[in-house]
Amino acid sequence: MKINCHCHIFSLDCVPLDFRQRFFLDVKNPAHRTAHRLVRRMLPEHSSLEDWLEFIDIPISEVAQRLVVEMDQAGIDICTPLMMDMAYCKKYGGGTKPYEDQIEETAAAAEAINKKYNRTRMLPFIAADPHREDVATIVTEALEREVFKGVKVYPVMGFTPNDRRLYPIYEHCVHNSIPITTHCQNGGIPGLGDYYHLADPEHWASVLEDFPTLTLNLGHNDRTGSTWQAKIAQLINTYQNVYTDISYNYEMWFMPRRYFTNIKNMLSTPKVKDRLLYGTDWFMGRYFWTEESYLKWFLEYSKKIFWCRVEFTELDMRRLTEDNPKRFLGL
Repeated sequence: MKINCHCHIFSLDCVPLDFRQRFFLDVKNPAHRTAHRLVRRMLPEHSSLEDWLEFIDIPISEVAQRLVVEMDQAGIDICTPLMMDMAYCKKYGGGTKPYEDQIEETAAAAEAINKKYNRTRMLPFIAADPHREDVATIVTEALEREVFKGVKVYPVMGFTPNDRRLYPIYEHCVHNSIPITTHCQNGGIPGLGDYYHLADPEHWASVLEDFPTLTLNLGHNDRTGSTWQAKIAQLINTYQNVYTDISYNYEMWFMPRRYFTNIKNMLSTPKVKDRLLYGTDWFMGRYFWTEESYLKWFLEYSKKIFWCRVEFTELDMRRLTEDNPKRFLGL
């Protein structure tokens, strides 16, 4: 049972209007729509970018359906779509779909998929931003509905995870064995460079001191911040329920040998080998990869490409895609 522990199914109206306008993604703007049509005409048939452009103007329910189609092609059984509350984004705040609607649409999409397949395919995580009034109540009530499996924290929106307004959520998660995934990458949404440092894993140290049994996934296992990966390893070695996932990092494409050698080494390192999770960050980089092509980097390309030559064993892949994700999710 392969599990993708890091992906997304939000629609573009969940993204701040200013961001959509700056990056020519405002589907209600006639000039933007015209530009998209012109780009499509110039692209080769069935190109990845053309596929990605189709995601710009579809609802969460349809995004979810497309993800499951790709999961089936890749042999992925379960995924954990991570919500993002972008209403209070320090750089591009405002103009998002009401968060209550986002919650309902995400829950409905996941429930519809699970019902269609008569088994669990999607376990969504609800986003928690301390700027949102009554965030603890909103998040805990959503978790109690049992549609949402966990919580997503995205500090790059303009806060640190040790914000005391999040503590009631952490307490609820500890008492109910609910996992948290946090963005832990010196990067992310374009144009938010002034806030990337807020995702530094060091900000979780004080949280874990207060909640030492918290189940936490430090997403992306970032190497671009010079000391971040060492800090992640230290937290894994100190706390029993700290994990990290290997969802999208640009190093995978530009320095594959270094990237995959690093993952191979982690899968041989005590404690760390049992805390490494598979994730793709779909559909954030959908114009680069599909669920199937991303997995093939680990199963085939990493050992076949002559400048990489890193081979993952069957045990490595079982740890990465099955055993560790099941433990993280309590399955």
